[in-house]
Amino acid sequence: MRLQFNEYSNGLQSVFGEANKYANFSKLCIDTVNGKLEAGVTFAKANESIGRQIREIYGLPEHPTDREVRNALRSKEKNTIAFEIIEDTIEDTLVSGWNESAFFRILVETKNNRLGQKNSFYIPDKTIITISKINNGHHDMIRQRLGEGTERSIETSSIGAKIYMSLSRYLQGVESWVDLIQKISEALSRYVDTMMHTAFVSAGQSLPETQWYSGGAMEAASHDEFVKLIQDVELATNSTAMIVGTKVALSQLRKLGDVQWISEDAKNDVYRMGRIGTFEGTQLVELPQAFALNDTTKYLEEDKYIYIFPNNMDKPIKFYWEGDTEITEVTDSAARQDKSMDYEVQATCGCEVITNRRFGTWVIS
Repeated sequence: MRLQFNEYSNGLQSVFGEANKYANFSKLCIDTVNGKLEAGVTFAKANESIGRQIREIYGLPEHPTDREVRNALRSKEKNTIAFEIIEDTIEDTLVSGWNESAFFRILVETKNNRLGQKNSFYIPDKTIITISKINNGHHDMIRQRLGEGTERSIETSSIGAKIYMSLSRYLQGVESWVDLIQKISEALSRYVDTMMHTAFVSAGQSLPETQWYSGGAMEAASHDEFVKLIQDVELATNSTAMIVGTKVALSQLRKLGDVQWISEDAKNDVYRMGRIGTFEGTQLVELPQAFALNDTTKYLEEDKYIYIFPNNMDKPIKFYWEGDTEITEVTDSAARQDKSMDYEVQATCGCEVITNRRFGTWVIS
């Protein structure tokens, strides 16, 4: 629970009566999405229990009609109760998902207002570059250089995802609780991922020395130059290196030398997504790929980039999740011909890309 029980709406307090009852229900919602149900509780049973409680809040029968659902979703009081439950589940789902992501583990320093952490990041004395501050929630880049040994806050902005249709389908029993939450979480995560990758992809081009930004065809003739880039990064940072890229990008390494991936079982023990392995003794980490925001014709991460990072590099992406997720109602009835309302999940976050170590970028031609 992200709030004290007395901070929730009067409607939610009235429905559940006491903090422990709501805490148990909220935990069931979160555990169902995360697939971590207690012994003896099946997914079907959990989903049925959650669905029954949500329908009771809206005063709906087990199998409501389209009209009954539309009428129910016009109730601001009932929506407030249901939205608070969804908000709590989404907050936990997003945070736990990021904590298990290979991309976040290696590249992102995350601070979370939900955990009481302040929007303050320390930038070490040996800062080389500051790259790509995202301006006002858009993908406009503001490049700047910081003073040494500074602390700074990350500029935040709102992000959102429409949810009316998913919520309507859920109340009609077409989708499960997991389907509903995952669709919302994936939409928000995709926006966050797009924001981070857009900022990060220009990192190598901004290094002061051009020698760290190299490239060429992935063929036997490029082997020595690629290995030299790894060696240069290790020498300059006094650290071993890791090779990071998308599945397609890393697959090109087989043209240079021997690639070995750890077993699928071992991968699942460490990461929710992404693979790890080695290229001639250097660790490989696969970046998760996704489509760009609202555009399935473009990928989030270009498959032509391979990054050589030192293992002692501070996580270059500074991400602050202000959270306070809320669902807002769009009340312009003219926007929908069926006179129903629309709803949008909104949250606040921000990121900047800052590095205090040299790293290499190989552009596959």
